[in-house]
Amino acid sequence: MTLPPFLRAAAGPLKLMVQDRLAVIGMCVLGFIIAMALFAPLLSTHDPRQINEIEDGSVLLRGPDGWALSDSLGPLALNDADTAAGEALIVGREGTVWARDGDGWTRRSVPTDADLNAVAIGPQGGALIVGAGGTILLRDGDGWTAIPAPAPAELRGVAWIDAATALAVGAGEEIWRIDTAAGTVEEVTSPVGRGFSLNSVARDVDGTLLAVGVRGLAIRYDPDTGTSLERLGSSRDLNHIHIAPGGAALVTGERGTLLRRDGTDWTTDPAPDTRALRAGWIDDDGRAVAVGRNGIVMEWDGAAWVLVDTESERHLRALLIDGDRWMALGSDRFVVRLAPPSAEHWFGTDHLGRDLYSQNVHGSQIALLVGFLGATLVVLIGTNVGLIAGYYRGRTETVLMRTVDVMYGIPFEPFALILVLLFQPSLLIVILAVSLLTWRTVARLIRSQVLSLRERPFVKAARVAGASDLRIMYLHIFPNVMPLVFLELAIIVGVSIIAEATLSFLGLGPPQSISWGGILHDARLSGAWRTAWWWNLPPGILIMTTVLSVFFISRSLEVVANPRLRARG
Repeated sequence: MTLPPFLRAAAGPLKLMVQDRLAVIGMCVLGFIIAMALFAPLLSTHDPRQINEIEDGSVLLRGPDGWALSDSLGPLALNDADTAAGEALIVGREGTVWARDGDGWTRRSVPTDADLNAVAIGPQGGALIVGAGGTILLRDGDGWTAIPAPAPAELRGVAWIDAATALAVGAGEEIWRIDTAAGTVEEVTSPVGRGFSLNSVARDVDGTLLAVGVRGLAIRYDPDTGTSLERLGSSRDLNHIHIAPGGAALVTGERGTLLRRDGTDWTTDPAPDTRALRAGWIDDDGRAVAVGRNGIVMEWDGAAWVLVDTESERHLRALLIDGDRWMALGSDRFVVRLAPPSAEHWFGTDHLGRDLYSQNVHGSQIALLVGFLGATLVVLIGTNVGLIAGYYRGRTETVLMRTVDVMYGIPFEPFALILVLLFQPSLLIVILAVSLLTWRTVARLIRSQVLSLRERPFVKAARVAGASDLRIMYLHIFPNVMPLVFLELAIIVGVSIIAEATLSFLGLGPPQSISWGGILHDARLSGAWRTAWWWNLPPGILIMTTVLSVFFISRSLEVVANPRLRARG
């Protein structure tokens, strides 16, 4: 079977590539990268544009050098903690309960998997935990017993009234009096009755209890007279209240709300940050601390609140203060920013918490698309210009070659910048910037080859036989320059990939697309590229590997343009 002229012309370069070991390696590597681009949605472990979050039982310890992240207590968020008489308990989501065991912590089993929101250690060693679904747990010896709730409720806070009774408050303005001896719950009438959320409750020095909630709501409960409203001087949502044994009190809330009581009057303290504060603690000696979202920690220095550097963005919801041992606990779901490589994120994450492995996998699509499509356009333009200039010669050749000379005088980056300014950054602009300048070299090489071929006997014979100029150029001359076209195609693929990476790195690439150059651009703009090595290294290695594999392939085709190499072999 006789192959068509085009296939016979293509078979020669392919044979040369197979005979070169480095070219075979290059084809294997390039084939792997092409497969990665084609199956990117299947190979990605995450959505490359998704901001990844994680939940964690985060613990921050206050040491001589400030607050520092310690070992986590499991994978679930911690919501509240309490300590008394050397004992400490921490509660969290999905039935999480931790008890202090010496210098460490031990997980305790409880008869529920509901989210646990608050804990209180009371007189004579009693302990109560409340949570979602009206969960009420009373410690009975070494175990926990559930107290039936009168109705489903999201209980947010609990505090002891005396050794046998306690008060729980909830998100639906529930106020429940719990009789731990009888195991019963009595619903207390709220003075508002509009279903406002009550978030925390604490026992005051006069034996009454003060609960705080949304819109500055504060309700005082007197075991003898019932409930009454109290004004604290704020209309913002209040999240937590802590009252020291001597009467000092601290209320924390949204937008950096800090309400402090030294004696009998409440004062609103200016906060150094407006992020939400979830928990606070104060003692009668003037020490105080407040914690909240994004790892925010504020300490009272006796005159003002000072924002403390924690080097963490874990959301903090509770404080556990025992003497000089201060612990801040969390965390709600937080963004995994600049996380190093791990089992969850193979190449780590960027400053927005996006998975870098998935971004690099998807980035191969843009690189190869621009590489092959741009190279195809370059070869298409350059080959046709070279054929026409070399075949017709004369004025046609002069005009086309002077155009090539002018194109050589235009620098690539400024030309691409002008295109972006005239139009909009897009994938089409990147491909045009690559193809409209790079074809000049291909045109010169093809023209020089055509100048030799047009004088060959087979071309003269075709002309004598009456063949048209187009037929001679594309059916007789073109198959003979096709090996050179293959060589230039292989070279231009690498050039196009580097050009796209350069434009994207400079911020001239398509804004909504993910590319290797774009990943490096984001790393540079974030300011973390000097320290987050896992951000820079993978795209750099992938660009280098892809271009190197293309170079190995093009190297095996050099004998097409330089017959002396064939003679040496």
